[in-house]
Amino acid sequence: MEAEITKALIFEHFANRTTPLQRKQIDRWLHVEANEELYYQWLEEWENNNPEYVPQSDVLIQRYLEFLHHHPAETISTTQTTIAEPQISSRRLNPYWASAASILILLSVALWFFRTELTHQRFQTNYGEVKSFVLNEGTKVTLNANSTLQVPRWGFGQYNREVVLQGEAFFAVTHQPSNQKFVVKTHRNFEVVVLGTEFSVFARQRGGKIVLDKGKVKINYQKAQIQQTLVMKPGDVVAFDEKNQLSHQTLAEPLNFSSWKEKRFTFQETPLTELALLLHETYGLNVSIDSALMQRKLMGSFRAENVDEFLQAISELLDIQVHQEGKQIHLIEP
Repeated sequence: MEAEITKALIFEHFANRTTPLQRKQIDRWLHVEANEELYYQWLEEWENNNPEYVPQSDVLIQRYLEFLHHHPAETISTTQTTIAEPQISSRRLNPYWASAASILILLSVALWFFRTELTHQRFQTNYGEVKSFVLNEGTKVTLNANSTLQVPRWGFGQYNREVVLQGEAFFAVTHQPSNQKFVVKTHRNFEVVVLGTEFSVFARQRGGKIVLDKGKVKINYQKAQIQQTLVMKPGDVVAFDEKNQLSHQTLAEPLNFSSWKEKRFTFQETPLTELALLLHETYGLNVSIDSALMQRKLMGSFRAENVDEFLQAISELLDIQVHQEGKQIHLIEP
C-alpha cells in the first residue's frame, strides 16, 4: 500500500530528503491535474518559508565572472613538448569547475526565461476557437480566437487579481467583499481596472479596444510618456490605434462588440481592409483584395461556426467571389 501524499511529505521532497520510492509515488500522484495545482500551491508556501533555496541568479553570475577573472583559461602552445606537474593539476581542475559553473549559469538563465510559465497559468485559443472558463475567484471569461490570457498560478483572488491579455476576451468580473480590484494588463500600453462589471477587451497588433456593457471601469494608458486615466460608463467604447492614440464614443448597443462569443459577427460600414485583418486574426488567413473592391464596405450580421461559413456569408453579403488557396484568400469582383 502506497504512503499518503501529504504536505509534510511534499515539503520533505522540496528539501531533497525523500527516498527514491517516495519520489516515484509523488511522480504518480502528480499525474492528477488537481494534485498538480495543489503541488504548486505548496511549492509557493515552502519557498516563502525557505528563502535560502530561491535561486539568486545575479549573485551566481557575479560569482562566476569573478571566478573567470581569477582563473583565466590557459592556452596550450603547439610547440610545447613538456608540461610541468602543477600545470597538469591545474588543467584537471579547471574543466570541472568550468562545467559546474556553466551548468549553474544555464540553469539560472533557464529559470529567468521560463519564469512566467512557472508563475502563471496560461489559457489559450487556436484560430477559429472560442473558449469560456471560470477563474478560481469566480470571474467568468470568454476568450476569442487566437488569444492568450495569463493568470497568476498562486495567490490569485487572495493577494491580487491581475491578468495579462493578448488578443480579445469578454470578462464578467465578480465583486469581492474586500473590494479587491480586477486588472487586465495588455501589451498595448493600457490596462483596465474594475471592481465588478462586464466588459470586453481587444488588444492585438493593430490596436486596442475596450467596450463596457455594465458597471464602471477605469482605463490607465500612456500619452506622450505621461500616465493618463479615463473612467468609462456603460455603452462607452474606447479604442487605441497603432500609435496608441485614443478615441472615445458612446453606443446604444455595445453588446454588438462582444457578439463573437456566440460566433456572431456584426459589421457596420466596415471597410474590406478591416475585414481582412479580422480574417487574419481569427482564422490565420492572408487576404488580398481586388482593387475594384477597395471602396466597398460591409454592412450586416451573420453567424459562422467555422471559416467556410464565414467566407460563404461575406461572399453573399457583398456579392463577390472568394477564392481560397490554403491560407491565401482572394476577394474578387464577379
